[in-house]
Amino acid sequence: MLLPEPRFVDTDGARIAVYEAIPTGVPNDVCVVLCHGFPELAASWHRQLQPIADAGFHVLAPDMSGYGLSTGPEDRTAYSIAENTADVAALVRDAGFEKAVVVGHDFGGMMSWWTPYLQPEVVAGVITLNTPFGYIRNDPLEKYAELYGPDNYVAYFQTDECEALMDADVARTVRFFFRRDTGQGTNLSRSGRHDPESMAYIHWLKDDEATWPGEVVMSDEEMAFYVDAYRRSGFGGGLNWYRSIQNNWRVHNRLFPDGRIPRQSIPALLIAARHDPVCAPQLTDDLLQYFDTFERRVLDTGHWTQLEDPDGTTALIVDWLTRHF
Repeated sequence: MLLPEPRFVDTDGARIAVYEAIPTGVPNDVCVVLCHGFPELAASWHRQLQPIADAGFHVLAPDMSGYGLSTGPEDRTAYSIAENTADVAALVRDAGFEKAVVVGHDFGGMMSWWTPYLQPEVVAGVITLNTPFGYIRNDPLEKYAELYGPDNYVAYFQTDECEALMDADVARTVRFFFRRDTGQGTNLSRSGRHDPESMAYIHWLKDDEATWPGEVVMSDEEMAFYVDAYRRSGFGGGLNWYRSIQNNWRVHNRLFPDGRIPRQSIPALLIAARHDPVCAPQLTDDLLQYFDTFERRVLDTGHWTQLEDPDGTTALIVDWLTRHF
């Protein structure tokens, strides 16, 4: 069985499915929340749950709002970092903890960077996989259109057409996204660059599957879990996180109207992926300006870090947690 049975936590606007692992002895007084990205599920952390618990931490891996067995707001633009970090804080309190280490990958990585600013009372530390800090000073939809043209994936993610395309054949969509590079890139980037062709990658979903580079990175069990989950829920909830990115921009600018972001005193770890064209390691070179205590470690993976190197990912997380907490 890939994951334990979830329990459900009602937050303001969502009912969140939470998968847990609890240590056998007295748990550390800091819990760990694992936040997945797009189009992942809590299951993307299934190989980290028990090892982190074995290290003495109560671990929570939610299906984020709108994903999997979790519900989300009816308003498709109400999935900003304000709402989603509030969900994380609610999960921490519901589990009986005052503080958590917030761990995130991909869009979940934006959650881990921003929870200390939006929910500072519940954050003891952060671990982020791959994702740059991601401060948005300008309207992201306008900026992406300016840099990458009207076919960029963020623009297409706003549309009902994209949602229908992804929902039409769920197994095919999962195979499209979750691929390992075998020499010619993946469907996230065939050139390894942030160029207009790569940033329009989602349109390759319409092409013959034989033209897709790379190989599926999931096991048969993982694939079956994802396909079953998305056949039930569809991809709309995950796409709503992208439909809310203008609200992220508004949140950022309300929080820091002068563009000056204060440094954090909590410890932070960035696990970079050497071969990730979406979140390249060099995009995280600026993180020392945001955290007094910061480490960066690099794994020899592409974008799907926990799937491509689960043992390496787990080892880095557990080592850092046990040193700091």
